[in-house]
Amino acid sequence: MKQRHFTHSLLAVAIATITSPSLASGLEQSSQSVAPFFEKGNYAEISYAHVDPDIKGVDLMGQPIDDMMDGFSFGSAAVKIAPTDDTAIAILYSEPWAINTQYPSGNFFANDLGVTSANLSSKNLTLLAGGKTKNNLWLYGGVSAEQIKADVNVASYGDNPLYAMGFSSDPVMPVQYSLHADKTDTELAPVVGIAYEKPEIALRASLTYRGETKYRTPVTERFVAPALDAIGQGETIAPSSVSLTMPQSVSLDFQTGLSEKHRLLGMINARWVDWSAFSVTPTLYAQTIGSQTNGEPLAAYNKDGYAIEMALAREFTPKLAGEVRIGYDHGTGQPLSALGPYDAVKSVALGAQYKPVPQLAISGGVQYAWIDGGDIVHGGQTVAKIDDGNYIGYGMKLGYYF
Repeated sequence: MKQRHFTHSLLAVAIATITSPSLASGLEQSSQSVAPFFEKGNYAEISYAHVDPDIKGVDLMGQPIDDMMDGFSFGSAAVKIAPTDDTAIAILYSEPWAINTQYPSGNFFANDLGVTSANLSSKNLTLLAGGKTKNNLWLYGGVSAEQIKADVNVASYGDNPLYAMGFSSDPVMPVQYSLHADKTDTELAPVVGIAYEKPEIALRASLTYRGETKYRTPVTERFVAPALDAIGQGETIAPSSVSLTMPQSVSLDFQTGLSEKHRLLGMINARWVDWSAFSVTPTLYAQTIGSQTNGEPLAAYNKDGYAIEMALAREFTPKLAGEVRIGYDHGTGQPLSALGPYDAVKSVALGAQYKPVPQLAISGGVQYAWIDGGDIVHGGQTVAKIDDGNYIGYGMKLGYYF
């Protein structure tokens, strides 16, 4: 009985403690964990997290770029039903992709027409079902349904054709490009996984694959160049469509009991995201700003994302447990994306869980991270150097067993 209590209580700590809020590679803000699928019995949870980055730099003219990434919040929820001890069905809600960037005025990324900014949000609903074989091997799979909203503004400068014609004394002119995608259609992607459990030592290893989500979404593009008003080309508004593929990923989650005497549990989470295949080049952008920057896309990443977290959890009493977690995300490489100007992320987090009654788990966590900066390149030229930054994030979660 003592061994069984050790296994079940520590298993609950590992699964129910708040997932650390994070800023990860590319557009990722949530790892889309399937952990609720493995909770004991029938279970429901809801969580909230907030991240506040501090990222600054200087442009090619030496002008300071104050903090250009606003804080953002996101939530998640899950309901898991166990028809039998060896089967499970779960619905998981998450907001996996996001960006919230707005450059201040007075630097390369701003002009008299406005500033460069990007806001993207997402909603994902995943349905999973699976069962456990007699040798403690779980097989599970399902489908995810996802929607995305986006607004992008690019304040830049372009070659002034009126200068070459002798009608203007300014060789360059301020321009602004904007893109608005109110809401994409709901697109589907497969999710499959395999897991192994050894309950007597609180061991579980799971491997989950999420397929890429492909969109062909209608957008409204707008290009403004007031200097060209005289020839009737000062503003172009174009309904269009954009091909967008959110990347596939693989997640490995491992946990095992380390000490029954000291109530210790160890965890390792590793993740790969196919960010090098991500690229967005809208039609009007390619014809205007992109045509003067060697065909650069509006958004793209050079490398895949790799991340790893390690955690140590301890049960202090049957009602109270805590964990410490360290993480490293190696980023998507240099040069940086102007719409999400950061590279690698190193983090440390503390979390705790309190169970006032066996059916209710209240969890919370706080995370501090160090963010690597780098160069932003535009048209083959380094236009800004971003300093190393940091962020602080916090989150809370309520879990209920029924």
